[in-house]
Parts: sequence; C-alpha cells; structure tokens
Amino acid sequence: MRPRDARAILFVVTTSLLVLILSLVLLRNYLASLAILGAWLAIVMTRPRMLRVMRRLRGEPDWSGYYKDR
Repeated sequence: MRPRDARAILFVVTTSLLVLILSLVLLRNYLASLAILGAWLAIVMTRPRMLRVMRRLRGEPDWSGYYKDR
C-alpha cells in the first residue's frame, strides 16, 4: 500500500468518526446520525481518489499508467 493510499484511508476513517460524534452530540439521535454518516461516506467514497484507492486495494490493474509507483 502506498503512503498516499494510507493517508486517504486515514482521512476517511477520522472524518467519519468526527462526523458521527459531532452529529450525535448535536442531534442526540443515533438514527439521524447514522443517516448523516451514510451521506458523508457516499460523498467521500465516490470521489475519484477513493475509487482509485479501493481499486488498487482490490488488485485491479491501472492501465492508464497515471499513478505509477517510481
């Protein structure tokens, strides 16, 4: 795993926890907080950067050559 991939995954994990905790504190409703977290993850996980990270983690080749390790 590349350092950029690890940082991207760490960003998703930390911001997801932050969104969940803040929404629980502000709303005091776990179902609404889970809905907000789901919306956040839907936005973040469909970004091109995370799509590439998940594709590399699954082992699919990147034929474009744009993100070659050097």
